Amino acid sequence: MKKKSPPYAIIGAAVLGIVAVFIYLQHEKAVQAQAQAAIDQANRDKQKAIDDANARKPVPTVVDTTATNMRKVYYATQPIDPGVRISPSFFELKLTPNDVLPDAYSEGPNVDLVGMFATRNIEKGDAFTPRNVGKELPFMEGRISPGMRAVAIPIFNADQNSTGGFVVDGDRVDLLMTRFANHDPSVQYDTQLVLQNLKVLYVPGPPIKTEQTNGVNPVGSAGPISITFEVTPEQAAALVSLAQAGKDVRFNMILRSRRDNTEVAIKPFVGGDYYNSPKKLQKLADKSADRVKDLKAQIEAEEKKQQGEGNTTNATPTQPAP
Repeated sequence: MKKKSPPYAIIGAAVLGIVAVFIYLQHEKAVQAQAQAAIDQANRDKQKAIDDANARKPVPTVVDTTATNMRKVYYATQPIDPGVRISPSFFELKLTPNDVLPDAYSEGPNVDLVGMFATRNIEKGDAFTPRNVGKELPFMEGRISPGMRAVAIPIFNADQNSTGGFVVDGDRVDLLMTRFANHDPSVQYDTQLVLQNLKVLYVPGPPIKTEQTNGVNPVGSAGPISITFEVTPEQAAALVSLAQAGKDVRFNMILRSRRDNTEVAIKPFVGGDYYNSPKKLQKLADKSADRVKDLKAQIEAEEKKQQGEGNTTNATPTQPAP
């Protein structure tokens, strides 16, 4: 009986099939590995982007509220018109260095802004100070001290500009009176200091607010302006009477330091006496400079004495109530 030959064709086909399946599985495995690698790389890139973004975020500054050189100051949260009564929604507290805005109202037992009035325009972010809030509205009669009066007279600071325009309500000034001969303003007779240490109640003109100044009232550009002063009844009668002289009399005011309450006795200045005598004018100026030097030394000595007395009491200075 003749033997049958093995089915090589079938065996070969089976082997080829197994090899094909193995190759296919290896290919699929490689494809899946590549896909997973791409997913992993995408996740790493995404995490790196998140980490980079977090690294770029500013680190929050932790403020030490217990620092002795800081205090909580009241700031406006919205614009406030003059005359508006202050309510709690109008302000917020912010930590501020003690040497910044030293006159601003800060949190304390003696400070209560609620119920006070805005005495001038307050912008959002402005600090509350005695210059922009008060317990009473700034009507003129409320500014006059008992026994005193308010009088307005024309001051020729518009063209002469004796104070440079830097006079605001509450400043102290001296009043100069210049007399003219024969009703002729071009012929000056003499100038004398008629009233000293007068309180200014009102200066007309729009206020200016810059980084250097706040509330400065500029004088007009031509002619006299009416300045309102606080005076005694006798001073008011004298000023009104002198002002009636019209072209024969002209008033100017000169700004003085609020630290200086002294009065000086000087003779009327007659320009004709000095026109041809420069040495005489220099002698007058030197004498005046010596007086000012002595006064400055006296004021500084008194201030040092007051500071020394304050230090010996060991009293902690507190912000006065508005």
